Amino acid sequence: MSTGQVSDDWCIDSAKLNERFPVYTRFNANDVLPDPITPLGADLIWNPHILPGFSNAYAQTGSISVTEANLDMDAPPAAGFRYGHMYVNVTTARLTGVRSGLGWEAVDASFFGSHPDAPPHEDHPDDGDPVVAQRLAERTQWTLTTSTFPELEEDTRVADRLRSQRPDFDDMSNAALVTYARSLAPYQRLTWRGELIGGTQAAVGPAVVGSVIPPELGINALDLVGPAGDVVSAQPSFALWDLSRVVRGDSALMELFDAGVEGMVPWLKEHHPDFHQKFQSFLREYGYRGPSEWDLGADSWETKPELPLALIDRMRHLPDDQSPSARRSAGLLASESAVARVSEALAGNEEALATLRMGLDSARRFAGYRELGKSNCIKVINEARVALLEVGRRLTNEGFLDHRRQVFMALDQELDRLVLQPELVTGAIKQREKDWEAYFDLEVPLFLDARLPRVPVADVPRKSADARAAASPGDVLTAIGAAAGTASGRARIILDPSAISEFEPGDVLVAPQTDPSWTPLFVVASAVVVGVGAPNSHAMIVSRELGIPCIAGLEGATQLIPDGAMVTVDGSAGTVTIDSVG
Repeated sequence: MSTGQVSDDWCIDSAKLNERFPVYTRFNANDVLPDPITPLGADLIWNPHILPGFSNAYAQTGSISVTEANLDMDAPPAAGFRYGHMYVNVTTARLTGVRSGLGWEAVDASFFGSHPDAPPHEDHPDDGDPVVAQRLAERTQWTLTTSTFPELEEDTRVADRLRSQRPDFDDMSNAALVTYARSLAPYQRLTWRGELIGGTQAAVGPAVVGSVIPPELGINALDLVGPAGDVVSAQPSFALWDLSRVVRGDSALMELFDAGVEGMVPWLKEHHPDFHQKFQSFLREYGYRGPSEWDLGADSWETKPELPLALIDRMRHLPDDQSPSARRSAGLLASESAVARVSEALAGNEEALATLRMGLDSARRFAGYRELGKSNCIKVINEARVALLEVGRRLTNEGFLDHRRQVFMALDQELDRLVLQPELVTGAIKQREKDWEAYFDLEVPLFLDARLPRVPVADVPRKSADARAAASPGDVLTAIGAAAGTASGRARIILDPSAISEFEPGDVLVAPQTDPSWTPLFVVASAVVVGVGAPNSHAMIVSRELGIPCIAGLEGATQLIPDGAMVTVDGSAGTVTIDSVG
């Protein structure tokens, strides 16, 4: 148990939030940073580079002006940290709707699920800026018609080059490794443009599709969109599936996996060199992914290979007809059927049919763009991560740190002392780790308003004190329909994708939220239920790509749904029915 303390002046929290763009939320932030961020992750990467890059990327979309993006760099308008958690700005996103004529309510529905607790938008004299509105209109037209994304293509080249040109850490001192990690941080200002533009514009296509669907059909836009076909965050699932087929077809490997994956890599290298080589190729391609991958201080698949090996372990039990390709094909057929129904209803209305096709094409392109933009950012973060983990490993071997990831409890200004004379700062670093762990118990507010007094940490509810009653047989829980289809199975509450030993093929994955590292679990699951999420969140995009039902935004899902209960998930209606318990 942590003996740390939470306080109102946590070292990485934003000194203030932006009052011109005052509304912030944890929605979508959960896809990015589900847990309290490590101090070095915030101090080296997020506060000095991602937050300004994030804000200026909003200016590139046309949502806000360049002046607005840079007016108060002590409180960048795109996001901020409070209670150790990242909050994304609602007001800047809403201005996309206000300035485009769609209205802020449409943006809320696309990104935040029109949550009843969201403070309403309050008009500001500068909301109607005609220059910004014109730029935004041009960006929207581009979103609906473009087949290329030059900024994202450049970001991808940069990220791939940095990854491919990693130096030999064995030839580098701790000082050189720290310098190398610091040199990578500013690239986030560049790569966040592709991430943000892809993410915000991913809502345009579905909104256009929804505008032409006859309401009497009872079909939503996501039913039509279906798989995008080029989603980078889904690709590891296909690669892991291929590796699971190798294991399934080899009795010696099956026996090895039966014994558990801990410490397996050296054994594979010596006794199963062919499979070891295939697995190393997988890590070279996708090793930058991992749980909470936006945090510099989290492990990636490369730094903790037991994580993807555990996913292979789950997949190996599935029969061949449960492959992600087969599921994706089924999802594609379902979306084609929905498109055919809408097209038939619109027959003779050529303008509406053209609008439908334009919206669908855009929605599918930008689902892929959104995930590729994230991937580029993660690749660069992982390059800094592996360098600093080598520093942490050395300091642990020398007795200065308790474990290698403890290096991420340092602040940027402490790294030089950590290199030159570690004992000067290791005491503070170890205490900070205890303080950081205490923030995990906070049930932080879903929304913040910068104009209101800050709620003291002492008054923030604790997760450990939440006694929410579990649902009973016959109860129907309703949230947001995310990916079409119906499936029944045993509910399994998974709080961390690395803790999957009890998850069996066909189980329903119930999680507080997901990021791309969870994707391979979707292959094993019959359906997915997430507590936090909105249209175009990661869980929705990947569920559609892999052809499984999904609902999102079911607050308290991991407490409401009893672990082990038999449930039925309807991804079109957005419901979870508790069939039986115990």
